[in-house]
Amino acid sequence: MGEKTAVSFISPGSMDSHKVLVLNQSFEPLNICSARRAVVLLIAGKAERVEDSPRIIYSPSVALIIPSVIRLHRYIHWPGAHIVAFTKKNILKRDGFMCQYCGRNGEERMTIDHVIPRSLGGKTIWENVVSACLPCNLKKGNKTLTEAGMRLLRKPTRPISIFYLSILAHSSHFSLAWSKYIPRGMGLSPPSGSISH
Repeated sequence: MGEKTAVSFISPGSMDSHKVLVLNQSFEPLNICSARRAVVLLIAGKAERVEDSPRIIYSPSVALIIPSVIRLHRYIHWPGAHIVAFTKKNILKRDGFMCQYCGRNGEERMTIDHVIPRSLGGKTIWENVVSACLPCNLKKGNKTLTEAGMRLLRKPTRPISIFYLSILAHSSHFSLAWSKYIPRGMGLSPPSGSISH
């Protein structure tokens, strides 16, 4: 059911660092939560297991397989869920807090770069801005990718919804089991190549 990897044992204290994909009743990705929250939802009967992870947690009375994907029993409707504000924070989340030129993870120290510089007619839109570390941003400067001799790891796109943005922000926790439930083009799978303009 889950990934084909070796089983690992985790302590109850590390359950918050393991992430679980939460699906709506309709099997649409809804959120990402901690393994602890996922287990609580399962025990309370509010969700069901869809995919298991290779992790097991032991308590004095029971051994639990930590889920990788769970599905809620009730449909959650969120009005306005498709509205994503165009902000630096959301751009960083979309890009997984990773420089889209070199792959460095800089978290909040990242800058925003226009792929096509504004001086060359580039617009300040989702499809033309990416997260960049300071060295890459300085190297690229006011040049096109070709002029700077640089490539993009992923093509920038507009996030589908605030929920997908949350999923992208946790891309470092991406599990192969999640790929069945996340639409292609979300940028969660490892980059297959580089893009140049």
